[in-house]
Amino acid sequence: MASPTTTTASNPSSSLIPSTPNPDIVKERKTASFNTSEMTVFIDGSEQETKHRRQMEAFLLKQKLFSTNASNMSAEEEYDFSAKETVQFIRALKARGGMTIMDAVMKGRRVVTNDFLFGVHDLMFVPTIERLGTEEQQAKWAPLGKEYKILGTYAQTELGHGTYLPGLETTATYDPSTQEFIVDTPKLTSMKFWPGSLGHTANHCILMANLIIKGQNYGPHAFMLQIRSRDDHRPLAGITLGDIGTKWTHNGHGNGFLRINKVRIPRNQMLMKYAQVSPDGTYSKQGNIKMMYNTMILVRMTILTYAFIGLSKATTIAIRYSAVRRQGTLKMGHPEVQILDYQTQQQKLFPGLATAYAFNSVFKRMYAMYEECNSDIQRGDFSSLPELHGLASGLKSFMTYTSHGFIDQCRQSCGGHGFLLSGGLAGISSKFSASITYEGENSVMILQTARYLMKTLSAIQSGGQVIGSASYLASPPQQHSKISSKSDVLNFDLLMQAFEHRAYRLTMAAGQRLAGFVMQGLSQAEALGKSTIDLTKAAEAHLHFFIVASFCAEVNAVHSGLGIKEVLTTLCQLYAVYGMDRNMGDFLQDGYMNGEQTEMVHEQYLNLLAALRPNAVALVDAFDYRDEALHSVLGCYDGNAYERLFADSLSCAKNKTEVHPIYEKYLKPLMKDTQSKL
Repeated sequence: MASPTTTTASNPSSSLIPSTPNPDIVKERKTASFNTSEMTVFIDGSEQETKHRRQMEAFLLKQKLFSTNASNMSAEEEYDFSAKETVQFIRALKARGGMTIMDAVMKGRRVVTNDFLFGVHDLMFVPTIERLGTEEQQAKWAPLGKEYKILGTYAQTELGHGTYLPGLETTATYDPSTQEFIVDTPKLTSMKFWPGSLGHTANHCILMANLIIKGQNYGPHAFMLQIRSRDDHRPLAGITLGDIGTKWTHNGHGNGFLRINKVRIPRNQMLMKYAQVSPDGTYSKQGNIKMMYNTMILVRMTILTYAFIGLSKATTIAIRYSAVRRQGTLKMGHPEVQILDYQTQQQKLFPGLATAYAFNSVFKRMYAMYEECNSDIQRGDFSSLPELHGLASGLKSFMTYTSHGFIDQCRQSCGGHGFLLSGGLAGISSKFSASITYEGENSVMILQTARYLMKTLSAIQSGGQVIGSASYLASPPQQHSKISSKSDVLNFDLLMQAFEHRAYRLTMAAGQRLAGFVMQGLSQAEALGKSTIDLTKAAEAHLHFFIVASFCAEVNAVHSGLGIKEVLTTLCQLYAVYGMDRNMGDFLQDGYMNGEQTEMVHEQYLNLLAALRPNAVALVDAFDYRDEALHSVLGCYDGNAYERLFADSLSCAKNKTEVHPIYEKYLKPLMKDTQSKL
């Protein structure tokens, strides 16, 4: 694999950086047992995908929006930078031609480090018009959105309500005498709060509001609402809006608040592809209103790929740095050893590396399911939507929690250097942490999976046939593990049986608990409230099984003639065995496994760490990140971490002068006061 591009020309201290790579990183690459280029193609899905991705990344990294590290900017500077460089990028892409903005960003999403100002506009505003609008509404608004002649956002989350859609307080009350909706946020808690671009960027929004006709509430529906003038960008009458304030990170998104005081909009500004209000106020449905979930599924699918990207970037930095960092000796008189040789360092990093590969596999499977579901929907078949919704929601929770935990562990594994912004890991960790709460709080999201599982159990008990990821619930699995030797621990079939058994048992236990409360006279909602911990555990087990099965299936499909199959098998085994070792109580609780078998699992976990060690650097090289995309002095391809770290320190703004201004302003007067007293 060719070396990823390294940029040093802009650094005034770049002369400190050697022209040759660190000898330790060179040695690591020579020990690899596979071809990294073949692995890169496997990760991307095809040679064509790798080629197109690299082309798009090369184009994007010529734009300041993607090549600049904005982590040192103030909130106001970051917002200004995001606006300026997003507009410049749009112009550059239009000049290039052949691809939409969103297609370019998604194709090159691995190099997206800074905030893209129109992310919500492109990912949610325009797609919602296309999915929920009539042909007439699409013809009116979609071209304006695609050409950025109107700038939009998606306003659903409120100050007092987020994921729980039935609790939304924004109202759209129909007035048949004027054929208008009266849109209102009647209480403080009903104001829209958090939507990206809402503060000072967007002039339109897709507003989610409860549709009220003649006193009857028909639940949340989507409305087109203009919020600012297209001439001077001032808020329209009845509209109060602004920025919500400085956040920990992501200050380039311009998240905002919106209060609406009885604003009237025409009847045709309700998106009416699936639900209609006639001039006289008659409400009707056409098609399936569940299409409203489609936009949210698409967003959550996007988050899944960022769970892979964030984790793969973090493991790239931490593993490369651990290969060149030497600390301590194992034998007196011998050189200090690479910290990657320590078993404890391997435990910090290798399960995360295996998880990154597993998450890449499950995203590819989910994307295929999403495409298939959309094809079904176009034919009027919505039967696959509940499973897709349940999986996308739960995986959003499972994968973001898991990735963030490993990302921060990567930061910690680099010691004090990992805390520096120039190391790259602190920025990845802080930015990715937002994914745990945005677009669906994780505790609520994973309960969507649990709800799907409970509905599946109910269907099975009613004699219905179940297909898909939860079909294993139709019949009891093996009651005892068939593992009888250490080699059995690595058998894909036996690993999948173990995770299937765990998922089945925990789902059944959660279902029985829920049913027990209902039999005691509690309502369904009350029973759910007393069962959420068990339901969450069942959902996690189901999702864990789904990921293990997806990873195993993809590895099994790799042609045995390719040199990558052996190391992929090791990665897949490590992902599954680590999951068993970490959750061993679940496998012991009902006697599925015994103490001797757990010892075998733990022994093989340690063996797999050692087996992966010679290929660790090559495996992160296969992720194929250019240095400009990592923004890390610790994780550069050439391994010259110390030289880059020192060069970056020299370029720090505090080092512009040998004597910092604080000396004359504060330190010198203090010392003079002390001397006069002496």
